[in-house]
Amino acid sequence: MSTKPEANDSEPRTRDGLLNRSMNVLRVISTFPHGVGLSELTRLSGVPKATCFRIITALEEEGVLVTDDETKRIRISVGSLSIIGGLLTQTGTLRAIREILSELSKKSGETTGFDMLQDHNIIVMLQNVGPSLIGQTLKSTPRIQPPWLTSTGKSLLSYRDPKAVRELLAPHYPSEKLAQLDSFIDSLEPAKVHGYAWLYGALERDAASVAAPVFVGDLPKYAIWIGGPTYRITPDNVRQLGQMAIEASDQAAKLLSATDQVGTDFSATSLIA
Repeated sequence: MSTKPEANDSEPRTRDGLLNRSMNVLRVISTFPHGVGLSELTRLSGVPKATCFRIITALEEEGVLVTDDETKRIRISVGSLSIIGGLLTQTGTLRAIREILSELSKKSGETTGFDMLQDHNIIVMLQNVGPSLIGQTLKSTPRIQPPWLTSTGKSLLSYRDPKAVRELLAPHYPSEKLAQLDSFIDSLEPAKVHGYAWLYGALERDAASVAAPVFVGDLPKYAIWIGGPTYRITPDNVRQLGQMAIEASDQAAKLLSATDQVGTDFSATSLIA
């Protein structure tokens, strides 16, 4: 008769239970870009408050979660978005991108946005109002814009073959200004070299913007931009703003690459939430 003690699997089951509860807690927090209170988190996750508190404490020590000292609301740290990206639904992913835009607006002092290239159009999917919104007209989202009038268009099209860009845009470019299309295409190469693009006075005479591509795959389909009046976005600070846009775009790329949304396009209707 074997004298080997029977395996006690109660500990693994306990650990599995705690892991599942931790995942539930993270899923709920990930859908609140500005944080969620402990009581609401407990209710939505179905995890007891004491267990929630222990999970939050452990994840804060790892730098995954952050609790606001004043509001006591818990949120996922921006630096950890790419780590937990696989937990997010499409709605949660977009909310996480809104958080990236919010942080970029605080850092740059300007309005920020998240665009995508669809066929021959730029779709402004999300935008975050900057703290210095003066002298600008803030338009609704989602909205469609011509790529040749946006820094996003320059940024995204700069990674495509110039001949393909001409074939894509020529049928839709204003016929009376078709000669200017070549100038736009010539401006794409510097945008690719620098990693960001900028435009002055294209959509609006006194407005400027800076954009950096978001890579998910070989070609960028999304971009993050910073927009403001020309007296604040100037040749003197455009490089600094470009680097900010690049950093935010890298965060968004890691997030999108880590989620189940890879290979799935966002639709404009999914943004109305």
